[in-house]
Amino acid sequence: MINRMGILVMLSVIGVAIAGETPAPPDARVYIISPQNGEVVSSPFKVKFGLSGMGVAPAGIDKKNTGHHHLLVNGKSLPDMTKAMGKQVKHFGGGQTETILMLDPGQHTLQLILGDKKHIPHQRPVISEKITIHVK
Repeated sequence: MINRMGILVMLSVIGVAIAGETPAPPDARVYIISPQNGEVVSSPFKVKFGLSGMGVAPAGIDKKNTGHHHLLVNGKSLPDMTKAMGKQVKHFGGGQTETILMLDPGQHTLQLILGDKKHIPHQRPVISEKITIHVK
């Protein structure tokens, strides 16, 4: 039988396996300010990123409780949470908090993922809700 300490050790190991090494505060939250879920937009359009409970810092900067944005466009699944995010996401390593997107007409999804100084999601990944927009 596994005791309570054994369960805590197993959960710690699992936590490291599903997220990076940089901790995120428990109240950290990333979200898309605009466009809103379900909104109809014309391309090109601006996407504004929101973050609470943490600060924004460029990639490579080692400052506690900070990260930088990565935008997943039309992602079917989230990237590997233990590695630097690759080409499936748009990187904003300069600390940008908005971008202009040009997408073809039709339905698209957007989702933010906060990355640490090495572009790796935090331990307890900070991920926005996925929103759906329609480009006319």
